Amino acid sequence: MTAVHITSDMPLRAPVAIAVGAGFKREIPSLAAMQNFLKEWPPAMRGDCYAAAVQACEAARTGERKLGEARQAFVAFAQKAGILWTGVDPITALREAKIRRVKARSISQQRRPWPLA
Repeated sequence: MTAVHITSDMPLRAPVAIAVGAGFKREIPSLAAMQNFLKEWPPAMRGDCYAAAVQACEAARTGERKLGEARQAFVAFAQKAGILWTGVDPITALREAKIRRVKARSISQQRRPWPLA
C-alpha cells in the first residue's frame, strides 16, 4: 500500500473564473475553494459532471490525482452548468446584440426595392 499525502489546500496555477449573480465574476483560486463551491451547489442541480468534479477534487486532495485534473473537472462542471466566466458582461452582451439586430434590420430595409406605384 502506498502512502497517501493529504493536503488541506493547494493554490491553482490559474484561478477558475465563474459567473455568479447578475454579471458578477467570482474567482476560485484553490482546491479548497473549488470543494467549498461544489458543496454549496444546489442538490437539485447536481449531475454527472458535478459528481466527477467532486471526485476529482477529493482525489487531488488525497494526492491520488493531479491538481490540474481536478481543475479540468471543475471547469467541465462549470461549462456544463453554464457558469464558466466568458469574460463578457451579460448586460453589455445584450446591449451589443440589440445594436447588431437594429443594424441588420436597417441594412435589410435599405436593400428592399421600392414599391412600384
